[in-house]
Amino acid sequence: MGKWNRWGRTLAAVVLAAAVVCGCGVKETLLSGRKSEREYGKAETMVIVTTERLRYEELYTDKIWDTVVDESGTTFEETLLSQIHDFLKELKTMSRMADEEKVTLSGKERELAKQAAAQYMKELKNAGESSEIDKDVVESLYEDYWKTEKLVETLTGSVNLEVSDSEAKVITVDEIVLSDKDQADEALKKVQMEGTDFMTVAKGVSEDQEIEKKISRGLRPEAYEKAAYALATGETSDVIEADGKYYILRCVNDYDEAATKARKEEMVREKRNEVFYETYSEYAAKVHLAKDDSLWKNLSITDGERTSADFFEIFETVCKGADS
Repeated sequence: MGKWNRWGRTLAAVVLAAAVVCGCGVKETLLSGRKSEREYGKAETMVIVTTERLRYEELYTDKIWDTVVDESGTTFEETLLSQIHDFLKELKTMSRMADEEKVTLSGKERELAKQAAAQYMKELKNAGESSEIDKDVVESLYEDYWKTEKLVETLTGSVNLEVSDSEAKVITVDEIVLSDKDQADEALKKVQMEGTDFMTVAKGVSEDQEIEKKISRGLRPEAYEKAAYALATGETSDVIEADGKYYILRCVNDYDEAATKARKEEMVREKRNEVFYETYSEYAAKVHLAKDDSLWKNLSITDGERTSADFFEIFETVCKGADS
């Protein structure tokens, strides 16, 4: 399910950590005085479904859909469709919230959304797809998607999201991990011998053959983290006991600048998410979206022809790419 992480950067890397789908291309009108509305229709749903079909089949082939993912017999297709549904419900709700907060797109942004929709339709047509999807539907979906990004920025713009280098600091270590203390002590003696290569010893004895690790604060046991961050580049730790395992670390880089920068950006996104969802959750609790049961009952990931049109990638390159 790692694919959904790519949506983070598309939606300002701040918002929806869920997934996608819906029904009928007719645009709904908000009901006056009530926070009630229909979910997206089939056309909008298929925009996202076809995008995710493309991504997953590129990685795993079309055999992925029947793969059982739990003891109840749930298939991967069922799981993904549920996530897609959750995503679209959030997108719809957030778009409505953006309207009420008077968050709008500029003329330039609307023009870019139009260009993105044209690009999407071009790629869709190249694949020979004939469906409910049309340019107006796609353009409207791009506008909603962009408005939700701007909504997050609007509601969190005055919040202090600063993260220090110390908080975000990432280091790189080579790691030996063992379950037996005596084996760990013996491995430590080996790596401390003059002329011994740590990596060679690690590959020969470590239970985890992924030797090099990037370490961020707060993600490892306290004893492990304390020992790791105390090392300077080139230094080797003693045996560290943590969570029933025994570790020996050699510091490869006591300040990974590129990884620290990326971690800082991630922590800022996490802070923004937390602040935003406090407000969003209160709003969403008051909104009712009417579900099209017939759509969801009969929907399949493999409905329609396979297409190369990727809604999110086009948003990144056409809409957000214009800002870079």
